[in-house]
Amino acid sequence: MNYLQWLTKATSTKFWHDSAIPDEIDAAIENGALGVTTNPVLTYKTLQAVPSFWQPQVDQIPRDLSPAEHAEALLKMVAVYAAGKFHDVFVDTEGADGYALGQLDPSICNDTEKMIAQGLRYASWAENISVKTPSIMSALPFVEELASRGIAVCTTLNFSVSQAMAVGEAYQKGRDRAVRAGIQPKPIFVVQQGGRLDEYLLETVRDSRIDIDPALIQNAGNAVCKKVYRLFRERGIPARVMPAGLRGVHHLTSMAGADMTFSLQARVQQMVIAADPPKECHIDDEIPAGVIRELYKIPEFIRAYEEGALKPEEFLTFGVTQKTLSQFLWTGWVPLETYQKAPSSRWF
Repeated sequence: MNYLQWLTKATSTKFWHDSAIPDEIDAAIENGALGVTTNPVLTYKTLQAVPSFWQPQVDQIPRDLSPAEHAEALLKMVAVYAAGKFHDVFVDTEGADGYALGQLDPSICNDTEKMIAQGLRYASWAENISVKTPSIMSALPFVEELASRGIAVCTTLNFSVSQAMAVGEAYQKGRDRAVRAGIQPKPIFVVQQGGRLDEYLLETVRDSRIDIDPALIQNAGNAVCKKVYRLFRERGIPARVMPAGLRGVHHLTSMAGADMTFSLQARVQQMVIAADPPKECHIDDEIPAGVIRELYKIPEFIRAYEEGALKPEEFLTFGVTQKTLSQFLWTGWVPLETYQKAPSSRWF
């Protein structure tokens, strides 16, 4: 077995495929993938990568849709295809895995009611769609509401312990409401983007001229992720941590053996298989205290690592959250609005 096959067969660790390109999905399934991440950026990338594959379905989309409706139709097309590839997994695991993610329009993520309305539409596409939202304050009631209705949720742009714990508590409230109403609860997947956090902190250190060995910063994302995982378990919050945005093999091996679900790009899957690291579990290995002390030189690390260091109203304005949300909008959703569609004005 290669490393990924060992990881998924011999430990509690699972992974999903992070791409909507059909051939890549098939290859990931061979290596043990149990679900698939899609989002506006990945949807646009698959349309660009294999346009002939999607064209027959694109041609069926009505031409009189608004730009936002057109983008949603393209997202639905790709998400439903991906969900179909993993429906057997969904059935076999009784809804624990086998999902495709449908991510909300980034431009409405300050409006809880619009998010709920769009989330309910997404959930109607297939029984194994997990609705994906940024982890910002306006998403907390959204998470609770969808969880209360027995809808799977995924929260992305988690870069801090504070965000993850707020999301976990909102999910717990919604899950409890579902159980009281006799509704079978569905899971929540809490994305922790460790590699992106590492990159953001490195940029911060360079700009602020903080005296720290740059090599130590590659531990920051994993430190946050391990802490979230531990707190969820200690407090009995049944949320599943989903590390994503990995940049190196260490982002995976450091947490091998955890009851987590990684979201892995095809590039990262190939990188891990080629590296063939020792097949060992390291989730219980602590980040050295000396490394944490050094990372505390970075104010933005403290905000990410200390529970309560970010208030819910600061989730959106946390630098790395704002940066990544903007990327989702301008390199994903907006291109989908105009994909094979006559140009029109977009107002905010």
